[in-house]
Amino acid sequence: MIARFLLDDSCARARSLTAAILCAALAGCGFGLMMPLIALNLEAMTGSGAVVGANAAAAALSTIAATPLIPPLLARVPPRAAIVGSAVLTGAGIAAFPLFPDVVVWFVLRFAVGLTVTLVFVASETWINQLAKPESRATLLAVYATVLSGGFGSGGVILAVLGSEGLAPWLAGAAIFFVGAVPILLLKGPGLAPPGIGETGLRAMVRAARLAPAAILAGLVFGALETGVFALVPVYAERLGFSEMSVGLLVAVGALGAIALQIPMGRFADAAGRLTTLRLIAAASAVLALAIALAGARAWAIFPLVFAFVGLASAFYTVGLALMGERVRIAQLATANAAFIFAYGVGSLLGPPIAGAAMDGFDPYGLMIAFAAFAALYLVIAWREKDIAKH
Repeated sequence: MIARFLLDDSCARARSLTAAILCAALAGCGFGLMMPLIALNLEAMTGSGAVVGANAAAAALSTIAATPLIPPLLARVPPRAAIVGSAVLTGAGIAAFPLFPDVVVWFVLRFAVGLTVTLVFVASETWINQLAKPESRATLLAVYATVLSGGFGSGGVILAVLGSEGLAPWLAGAAIFFVGAVPILLLKGPGLAPPGIGETGLRAMVRAARLAPAAILAGLVFGALETGVFALVPVYAERLGFSEMSVGLLVAVGALGAIALQIPMGRFADAAGRLTTLRLIAAASAVLALAIALAGARAWAIFPLVFAFVGLASAFYTVGLALMGERVRIAQLATANAAFIFAYGVGSLLGPPIAGAAMDGFDPYGLMIAFAAFAALYLVIAWREKDIAKH
């Protein structure tokens, strides 16, 4: 069975899908380890939450900076080589952190690692989207998102086991990215179709965004909500009087929702239509955010509501990618995916400060009102876009 999978031409597409998904999942695991690892070490080095937050912003800025560069790179460098090189460089960058315990150097390293890891995610998602069958595109991307979420969660488990001190967690993070390059090298099949030279650059990204504005904006809303949830919901729960253990459980419940609801939402999107599903996700996210605010400090109500809210809001990413895949040509897909990740980076950068200011202004319920406003604004925009195709 294994020999057939590795050698039979009939399994070539499955090999490429496995390579792309495994690489992205391992990159997600490394990323899930790296984010809290850097934050905890910076906190120990400086005792400044502002420095930790600014360093996280450097990662968001690197995502925004990287996306216009990725399509031209994929047009000039064999995509498999670009993915493998980026994974190896990311691993080397992570290994460099403990060698240079200086805050300024860590800002530079965080930005550099952000550039390389963004290419891994953009290329992997583009590759999966290109290989997807039109009738099951959202389901396949939901499988990818589920595995990716599991990878992020595994990174946290590794941190819990190894701790944040010493070389071990840094070496583990580097090794994860090195291992992530292995499936790309070993599993041969249809490669990522690179964009044409004329389909790269900022203008090409804008053209792709115009073809699928609801899809691209889904990435922006997801960035704002995802980053806002994991950065600010713990503070929201703490202000409501939840214990530290309850805060941790609430975040875990949200993460479980993101894992559990991806595939059902992907199947629903393939059956009902991707744009229709995005509209329903936006409406449900707005209602659920307001319901969380109305629930106050009632744990029996907040926990299931957060599970549903984070799970549905996470589908902005999956279904947005699927809608983008149906709206643009294969030659435009890498550029469109770069535009999608660019929008995600903008949302991650701007969403939390807006939501945080709202939480301070109407303490603490302004956070949920801001989340509801993000989703409602998206709904208005998506409602105006034509549903040109079911698949």
